[in-house]
Amino acid sequence: MAGLCICACSTTRTVPEGDRLYTGTNIKWDGKKPGDYATLKENLESSARPKPNRKFLGMPVRLWLYNLGNKPKGKGLNYLLRNKWGEPPVLLSSAKRDYTSNVLQQYLVDNGFFQADVVSDIKYKGKKKASGVYTATPNLRYTIKSVTYETDSSQLGRTIAASTDHSSLVVGKNYSLDSVKAERERLHNRLKEQGYYYFTADHLLVEVDSTQNDGTVNLFVTVKKDISPLARKPYYMRRITLFPNYSLDQDTSNRINRGEVTLYRNFGVVDPEKKFRPLIFRRSVFLKPDSLYRLSNHDITLQRLIGLGNFKFVKGQFRTVRDRDSSVNNRRDTTIRRDSSSYRNNFSINRRDSSYRTRLLSDTGRLDATFYLTPYPQYSLQAELRGTSKSNNFVGSEIKVTQRNRNWRRAANLLEVSASGGMEWQTGGQLVSANSYSLKGEVALTVPRFISPVRGLLNIRTPYVPRTRISLSYELFSRQNLYNLNAYTFQWQYLWRQTRFLEHNWAPVSITYVLPTSTTPGYDSILKVDPVQRRAIEKQFILGANYNITYNNQEPNRIHSFYLNGNIDISGNVAGLIVPKGDSGRTLFGSPFAQYVRLNGDVRHYWQLSKNNLWVNRFFAGYGLPYGNSRTLPFVKQFFTGGSSSLRGFRARTLGPGTYRDTSSRYLANEAGDIKLEFNSELRIHLISVVNGALFVDAGNIWLQKSDTNRIGGQFSGHFLKDIAVDAGVGLRIDASIIVVRLDLAFPLRKPWLPENERWVLKDVRFGDPDWRKDNLILNIAIGYPF
Repeated sequence: MAGLCICACSTTRTVPEGDRLYTGTNIKWDGKKPGDYATLKENLESSARPKPNRKFLGMPVRLWLYNLGNKPKGKGLNYLLRNKWGEPPVLLSSAKRDYTSNVLQQYLVDNGFFQADVVSDIKYKGKKKASGVYTATPNLRYTIKSVTYETDSSQLGRTIAASTDHSSLVVGKNYSLDSVKAERERLHNRLKEQGYYYFTADHLLVEVDSTQNDGTVNLFVTVKKDISPLARKPYYMRRITLFPNYSLDQDTSNRINRGEVTLYRNFGVVDPEKKFRPLIFRRSVFLKPDSLYRLSNHDITLQRLIGLGNFKFVKGQFRTVRDRDSSVNNRRDTTIRRDSSSYRNNFSINRRDSSYRTRLLSDTGRLDATFYLTPYPQYSLQAELRGTSKSNNFVGSEIKVTQRNRNWRRAANLLEVSASGGMEWQTGGQLVSANSYSLKGEVALTVPRFISPVRGLLNIRTPYVPRTRISLSYELFSRQNLYNLNAYTFQWQYLWRQTRFLEHNWAPVSITYVLPTSTTPGYDSILKVDPVQRRAIEKQFILGANYNITYNNQEPNRIHSFYLNGNIDISGNVAGLIVPKGDSGRTLFGSPFAQYVRLNGDVRHYWQLSKNNLWVNRFFAGYGLPYGNSRTLPFVKQFFTGGSSSLRGFRARTLGPGTYRDTSSRYLANEAGDIKLEFNSELRIHLISVVNGALFVDAGNIWLQKSDTNRIGGQFSGHFLKDIAVDAGVGLRIDASIIVVRLDLAFPLRKPWLPENERWVLKDVRFGDPDWRKDNLILNIAIGYPF
C-alpha cells in the first residue's frame, strides 16, 4: 500500500523520457501596472496554452489516480484509473510557445497596447518538471482622442448620426476591441429598432488612426460601401400571420388557402381545426400592419408566444413584399427559388427561348411576417413520488398525481387538478404515537393575462406573459391518536416577470380557514404539559393579501451573483374595520380571524471563486407583528429554525424561541416565533465527476414578539445577539443535473439555552463519544441545495 501511495504522489511517474511535466504558466509584467491589471492578467493566463493538470485544494488528484494505474488491457481497475477517473500528465512538448506568445500579444493589442511585445521562456524544476514564463512588455497604452461618425445625407446616414448617444466608444477611455464590437452591436440594434431589418453589425466599419504619436487614436465609424441596397432602407410591416397548429412533418402551411385565414384585429390566424381562439394572441403579437418594423416588437412577439406555455417550437419568418412590373408570356420553364437567409422570394427564368421576357420584381419596402407554432399535447398526466428524512427523527413518503389541460376552453389556459397523499412516521423519540398522514386536493386555473375588474390594470409591456392564477385547495392533516386538522384555501394571484432577473407575485385575495377536528384525550394530556401546542390547531380565518418580489441574476460564468427575495403578508385589516368587536374578539361566521403584518427578506451572494469552487453567503430576516385579534402570528405563518435548509446542527423546529428550551415534547417539533434572524455561509467544492463537497457554518434563532409565561426567555430584546445559536458541518452532494441528493452532517457550536457563560460548546466536542454523537451530531438528508 505504501508503494502505491508513493507511485501516485509521484506526479512524473508516467512522463516519457526526454519530456517534462508542464506545471503551468506564469505571466510577468514588465512595466507600470494599469488599474485593470488584475483583469488583464487573468485573461492572459486563461489564454495561455496548454492548461496544466487540474487540482483540488492544490493537489493534482486526478493525475495521481492516473499514475496509480497501468496501461489497461480491458475493463477493470486500470481502465477506470486511466480512462475514467484519472487525467494523463500535461507535457512540456505540447506547449506551443510561439503560438501562445502571439495570442498573448494580440490580446494586449486588442486592449490598446499597440506596441506590446511578449517573450517566452521555460523554467525548469528538478529533472522532470517545467513551467512556461511569458514576459509582457506593454509599452504605451492608447486612449481614444476622438470618435467620428462618417455618414452621408441618406436616410440611413441621418439615422446613424442621430444614434450616437450612449456610444460605447468614449473619448478619454482606453481603446479596446471589445468596445468597438459593442458599439457596432449597439448601432445594429438601434437601426433594427428604426426599421432596418436587413442591416447587420458586419455592415459597419470602425477605422483606427494611431498615427498621432501621442498615445491616442482617432476612430472613424462608417458604413461599408458594398452593402446590399436592402440594408439601406427601413421596412414597414404588411401582414402578420400565425399558424398555431403547425406540424413540421406535414408542413401544414403549404396546404392553406386564403379562405382559411381568420382575420383578427391586426393579424391573421390559420387554424382550420379551431384548436385556439384568436383572442389569446391579442396580447402576444406586437407587430402591427403599416407600422415600422422594430426589433423590440419582434423580440416581444417571439417571447410572448413562447411564454404562453402551449408551444414547444416557435419559428418566425419575414419575407420582403415585391411588386410585379411585367408579366411573362410563356411560363413553361419558370422556376421559383427561395433564399432562406433573407426570407425573400427571387424569381428566375431559364432562358431557352429568346422570346421570353423577364419578370422584374420591385421592392415595396414592406415585410410579411409568418409565425409557425408547434403545440404541446393538450393533456398530460404527471405522477411524483417523494421521500423525506427529517432531522427530528421523522421519515415519510408522498405521492402526487396532477392532470393538466394546457388549452382549457381553447384559450391557452392551464387547468391543473392534483391530488396527493403522504405518510410520516417517527423512528425515535418519546411520544406514544406521532405517526401522521395527509391528503390534499387542489384545482388551479392559470390564465395568460391579467383578469381585473378595472380595465387596463397592470397592463405591463414586457417580453414576458403576465398571468392570473386562481386556486382552491383542501388539505387534511391527521396525527394519529392526537388530532385532525382541516385547511381550506382560496387564492387569487397576479404573476409577472418585469425583466429577465426581476419577477413579482401579488395575491390581493388570500383566504385560509383552519378547522381542527377529532382531538383526542391523548392530545389533551400533552396540552397539560405543553399548552403551547394548542397554537398548532387553532380554529381561525386568515383573510388577507400578500406580495412577493424576487431578483435573481444567477448565470453561468458570472463571478458575483445575487438572489434577493422580499415578502409582505397582511391579514385581517379590512375585516377588522368591518366586523364589530364582541366579547370574545372579532369573529367571522363564529370563528376568529387573524390580524397581523408579516415581513421577511432573503439575501444571498454567490461568489464563483474558481470554475469548481463556489462560496455562498445567505442572510434571512423575518418580522411579524400580531395585533387586534392575535397575540402571536398564526402557527402556519410563524417562523421556525433548524433542519436541512436552516441551522443544520439543530433538529427542525426544536430550537428557540430565544433561550427557551422545551424538554417535554422535543420530537413533536412545533417551536416557532414571530421574529427570525439567520445567517449561513457555505463553501461548495467540486470533488470528482458528479460528487461535490461542502463546508458550512450556520447561525441564528427565532423570538417571540410578546412575552409568553409558557416560554420564558423567548421574547426578542436588545440583547438578541446573546441568543444566537451556531453550528458547523460538512456536506456531500450528488449532483446529477436533474436531481441533487444532499447529505449534510452538522453539530452545534453554540447552544443559547445554556447558562450565558457556557453557551459556546466547542470544547465539549467529542466525535469518539457515542453519547455525544447521539445528542449532537445531526445528519440531514435532502433533495436540492439548501439555498
